Amino acid sequence: MRHNKNIEFCWLQDFETLKLALKETLGASGQLMKRHFSSKELSRNIISQTTVSLPVEFINHGKINPEYLGPEASILKEESHYIALHKPAGIHCHPLVYDDKDTILNYLISVNAWSALKVNEEHYDRGLLYRLDLETSGVLVLAKTQEYFEKIRSNFQTAMKRKFYWAIVKGSFDKEGIHQHYFRGTGVKGHKQKVSDDYHPDADEGTLNVLKVMEQGEYSLVLVNLKTGLRHQIRAQLAHLGFPILGDELYGGQASERLFLHALRYEFDEIVEDPKADLFQLFFDLDRALQMSHDMFRRF
Repeated sequence: MRHNKNIEFCWLQDFETLKLALKETLGASGQLMKRHFSSKELSRNIISQTTVSLPVEFINHGKINPEYLGPEASILKEESHYIALHKPAGIHCHPLVYDDKDTILNYLISVNAWSALKVNEEHYDRGLLYRLDLETSGVLVLAKTQEYFEKIRSNFQTAMKRKFYWAIVKGSFDKEGIHQHYFRGTGVKGHKQKVSDDYHPDADEGTLNVLKVMEQGEYSLVLVNLKTGLRHQIRAQLAHLGFPILGDELYGGQASERLFLHALRYEFDEIVEDPKADLFQLFFDLDRALQMSHDMFRRF
């Protein structure tokens, strides 16, 4: 829950209006001011020594809170131009407001990894090269230089060679192979994807390649090579194939303690892999599954 906290701000000179004072002293944009103040408040006269109560969110707009309140995250690998992290399930990749304290970028500040946050500073997503859903765990990569950020983000589909995910589904998976479907967002802001086998001019085309790694009891562990990167693509596409991901109730999956989708490996110029895929030990012999999946990479 976000709280409307304020800070008392004392002006040291006269201003014709609060709007002018905020612009000249804090460099605030008109759009940001309108978000936090009414027209009447912005037009009020400011006299030296006057105290005004300003929202913390307004003063710290664009900054990332140094406090981290999420589950355990970790740095997997760090090079001069990128940093790879393990994102736990249940947290966002980046904040939307200063009061957010449970994102992977809050974690970076909490461990003094400031260099990863010096890129794209005017936006809350900083140097993130891609995003993972709130419910998805796995490897996440941030650029540490503006040059690398622009190189990857401006040509993502070409620069990103391969993207591999683990998923656990209910039943004996029998839909191995390449699957191509058409996606259209439904609900508020396209919250859920509607998947079809048939082309539609308003739909986006999504493709993935999937292999069954192993089966145990009622469940199958599958390895997905994501060819495209549409919103909820793996979740919606596997559900359309008749195998919703365990814990993905939005797409008809069986209720569970979490959604069992994990970003295992992203390939740029280097290979970045997340060894913290230990969630699958709940159902599988992880060492065996990892070895089998690596042996099958050449099949994609």
